[in-house]
Amino acid sequence: MSYAKEFQDFVRHHAPDKPSDTSTYSGSTHVHYGLSNPTMRDFVKQWANNHPDLTYQAWEQTQFDLYRGKSIDERALAGFMLGQYPAFRQQLPLTTLDTWIAELVGWREIDTTCQSNFSATEVLTRWSDWEPFLTDLSQRDTIQHRRASLVLLIRPLREGTDERLLNVTLQNFEHLKHETDKLITKAVSWVLRQSIKHYRDAVGTYVTKNEATLPAIAVREFHKKYTTGKK
Repeated sequence: MSYAKEFQDFVRHHAPDKPSDTSTYSGSTHVHYGLSNPTMRDFVKQWANNHPDLTYQAWEQTQFDLYRGKSIDERALAGFMLGQYPAFRQQLPLTTLDTWIAELVGWREIDTTCQSNFSATEVLTRWSDWEPFLTDLSQRDTIQHRRASLVLLIRPLREGTDERLLNVTLQNFEHLKHETDKLITKAVSWVLRQSIKHYRDAVGTYVTKNEATLPAIAVREFHKKYTTGKK
């Protein structure tokens, strides 16, 4: 059973008169109805409260349908649903997450699903699955998977102090640091800066040794954060 229609009806009900093309900003080719993140988050929380008996199977099918929807908003709602159900995330096969990432276009869609949903504890508890998954993502032909290989590490790096998290991060940098697309260069910069809190010395040494090959914007923004503490 899928509840996707309830989410799609919500999007249509709250949409402005004319959908907007936000491809220049978000990088997505999908239609954008203009719903704000707080509006969508509040809806997901209320919806979850109204469906206390939701099964994993119904949740997963709803997610599949939202990720395959026609709009940025549906994919954002799927990302917020991913964050809403930690017990279901623990059951989620990473092959299924892989399939959902394939449906994402542009930084906004990718980041809503990947940036903040998986905690350090979740990743490290299933490290034998996550480590090869993250490594594999960084070597894909599809740019949404390559960006995901970095953005999925944002929350774990912020929360955890386990060296395994840093090691896979630096490994993925080596696969991606020569790319010039902003989806990758900005992600490299973001993850480098996020790593300073718990891995300051190690990441500082890495940047010093690799300044010539890392994206210039990543090096510049990293040094600003490293020396001033400000973004």
